[in-house]
This record gives sequence, C-alpha cells and structure tokens, in this order.
Amino acid sequence: MDDITIETAGPLKMLKREGLTYSYYFSAPAKGKDTLLFLHGFPTPAFSLGYGIIAPDLLGYGGTSKPKDPRFYTGSGLADDINEILEASLPEGAQVITVAHDWGTRVASRLYNYFPHKVRACAFFGSGYSPPNSLSANPIAMREEIKTMTGYDVVAYMECFVKDETPALIEKNFDSFFSLLFPETSEIWIENMCVSGGAEAWLKANKTRESLPTHITIEEKMKYREALIGAGLPGEDHNGDGPNSKGMTAPLCWYKVVGEEYSMDDDKNVPSETIELKKPVLFVGFKDDPIGRPDFADAVHAATVKGPLTRKEVDGDHWAVMSHVEILDDMLLDWVNGLS
Repeated sequence: MDDITIETAGPLKMLKREGLTYSYYFSAPAKGKDTLLFLHGFPTPAFSLGYGIIAPDLLGYGGTSKPKDPRFYTGSGLADDINEILEASLPEGAQVITVAHDWGTRVASRLYNYFPHKVRACAFFGSGYSPPNSLSANPIAMREEIKTMTGYDVVAYMECFVKDETPALIEKNFDSFFSLLFPETSEIWIENMCVSGGAEAWLKANKTRESLPTHITIEEKMKYREALIGAGLPGEDHNGDGPNSKGMTAPLCWYKVVGEEYSMDDDKNVPSETIELKKPVLFVGFKDDPIGRPDFADAVHAATVKGPLTRKEVDGDHWAVMSHVEILDDMLLDWVNGLS
C-alpha cells in the first residue's frame, strides 16, 4: 500500500480492563471508504488509497501494556480491548475489516465472536479463522491429534515457549532466537521448531546463522531487539508491566494462555450463535509454512465459515507478510474493493 498519514495515535487507557494502556496507529477513512484493522502476531509489534487504518500494538508489545499474567491474554479480554479502541476511534455504527496474521487471527476471531456488529469482513493471512475448540484455537491441547494428521510434531516448539525460564533464555541469546524465528528456509523450522526439545536445544546452544532472510535487514532486526528486549540502555525497565517495560515474558504469554488452558476455559463463553463466521472472508495460505499450514485453515473454514469465502495462496513461508508484501497488498485491495 501507499504510505499512510498517521492522524492520531494512542495511548488509550482501557476502561473495562482498568490499568491497561494500548498504543495504536490511526488514519481516518475518506468518505465512503472502509477502515482496515490490522492485527499482528508473535513476535512482531505494529510498526493508502483513502482507506482508514487502525493498527494497534497488541497486548505485550511495543507501546502497549505488558502484563505478565497469561490470564490477561484470553480471547474475551483481547476482544474487549480492541472494541474499546474502535469505539474511541470511529463513529457509532462504523464497522471494520479485520486483517490478521499469526496470533492476530485469534484476536480477529474473538472480535467477531463477541462483537459481530463491529466487523464487516475478515482477512486472514497464513492462519485462518479460529473458533473455539479448533486446531488453531487450542494447538497445544490437540498436539497429538495434529501430529497424527501431519506426520510430524507441528507445535513442538510451544513446549519451550511456555516454560518459565524461556523469557530469560531468549533475552540472553536474542540473536539465536531471531535466527530461529526468521529462518532462511522452512526446513530450519521442520528440523528444530517441529521436533520435541528442538527449539530449546537451539536456544541453549546459542545457535545463529550468518545471514538474514532477504526480506529482513540488519536495521529491522535491531528494531525488533529494541522493541522486545531493549537496547541495554541505563534505566530500561525489565521488571514492570507498563507500556515502556521490556522483556519476553509478556509476549510469550500468548502461548502460556493456551498452554495453561485459560484460553480453553474462556472460549466456553463465546456465544453459540457467533461460532459460525457469517461475514465475507479472505484467506491467503502460505504454502511453505510448516506450522501455519493452509490445510488446517481449510478444514476449519469448511466447517464454520458460512459467509462468502475467497481463498488464495502464495509461495511463501510463515513470513510471507514480509517477503510477499506487494502480492498480498494486491490480493487484499482487490478483495476489499469487491466487497462493495
């Protein structure tokens, strides 16, 4: 997309979940144009043709609060937070088109489940719609089922990400973590992320790779480091949970809320009448992603998506949102324009 002008931005203090503050970017839509709500995933904080834009740093990232209790990261709570941002930014009755990737797809799903009147349509990149008790909503609980389906341990890395000692390990060996999360080839994930104990062994051995993927520069890597763990400057807060604190404990709560089954318990509150997604959906699968496999989303969509479904694919891995930006922009805008 063309560069956008940020007209206003957070911080916005939450009213329903007192004590939380969200940072977000906002550009109002031109008359007659939709507003796109961008929802990112792990470990990516949020960094135009007249469309409105809302792009929050989700809980645990960037300039948003970073609570270290995973119970803050349940779907109902996150949906409440995003709804407050929408109410503060848009006129009454306005709807958004959600555009989500990675864990952001769970937020988009719960926003629809709890506030369907606020959502006009949903675009899912990589991972698809995530209704309660689906593979995408509770991957740890369904680990063995997924392994039987695929022939390999797709979510093995999560056993490392939910351990209490992992935040300190990542902060200590950040270059190793970055090399693992942003590999040059998807085989690195299959051989390390999708093998029991593989992710932890990689991090403890402090393995790194000499080069970065072509879609990430060294400057961008340093921005990730500073946003997630800080730049090592005096006075940086690594113990608090406010918007300016640093560290990996909060971002990893997105996994712990699933691993400790808070998410499963919370999902029991989703209204039964909104489990089926009855809005227009765009799903773009990333064919080379061994974790966010397109066939997972296809199975869920076949059972629960009842609105018009547009399905596309790109030859990219989990980070096709970075490596295939122009292609995804075109797919998204063609679909959005076709909605009217």
